[in-house]
This record gives sequence, structure tokens and C-alpha cells, in this order.
Amino acid sequence: MGEIVIGIFLILLSVLIYFNSGDFPQLNETHLDPGSYPKLIAALLFLLSLILIIKQTVTLVKAKEFGFKDGFKNFMLKQWHEYKLVIYMLVVLGLYIFLLNILGFIISTIIFIIAAGLLIGPIKKKNIITISIVSFVMTFGVYFFFENVLYVRFPNGIFF
Repeated sequence: MGEIVIGIFLILLSVLIYFNSGDFPQLNETHLDPGSYPKLIAALLFLLSLILIIKQTVTLVKAKEFGFKDGFKNFMLKQWHEYKLVIYMLVVLGLYIFLLNILGFIISTIIFIIAAGLLIGPIKKKNIITISIVSFVMTFGVYFFFENVLYVRFPNGIFF
């Protein structure tokens, strides 16, 4: 049942991404604009989410098990324990999106990658150092590639 809810959420997210990706400024006349790639990713996310919903609905109908046998409260507690990490990651992603325009791409992306790495992986001193190094390398690599090769501008935030 939780997969269906996640699938519906992802479909709504893909629709939002698809319709908001046409607002990117275009630097020159080409067939592919800066919004083409996000539109492709949004369409793929929509398709895969739809497949997930159909698959899980068929599985539930075959099993005739809709999850409310023990009551709604127990069902919600079971869903919380099963999808706690997914919910935490969605909260971190939401904070990242919120802070992107305030702090800028570089700082908010470094914080996001470190937070996601610590949330998903084990917390050891060695892993924190590795996550931090990967965070800096990936962020600056993506930033310089998009800024200098593809000429896509990122939010600067208050520090730049």
C-alpha cells in the first residue's frame, strides 16, 4: 500500500517538474533547450511511477490484502517503520530545494550530499571524511561543467 502512495506522490512530482522545466532561460537557438533534460527525466519518472502503481495494485488485488486488518493506527505505524528513511530523505530534499535560492547551489548541494550520505550510510569518522570529499568534488565538478560547458546558470544565493 505504501508503494502506491509513493507512486502517486512521484507522479505529482513528475508533473510539477515537467511543467516548471520550460522556464529556464535559453542562451542560443537550438533544438534542445535547458528544460529538455528535466522534461525527459520527468516523463521517465511518470512512466516508472505509473508502472509501480499498476504492479502494486495488481499485487494487492491478488492477495486481497489492503493493510487495514489491525486498524488504521497500526497500519500507519507499520508504514512509518517501513518508509522512515524515505520520509527523512524527502524532508532533506525539500530543505535542499528551499535553501537552494537562499544559500546558492554550491553550499546547499554540499550540505545536501553530506546530510544524505550521513542519513543513508553508517556514521563513522572515516565515512564522514569520505562523504565530505565526495560532496566537494561532485558539487564543484557539476558546477563547473554546467556553468562552463553547457552554460547553465545556478542560483548564487547570498554568499556569491
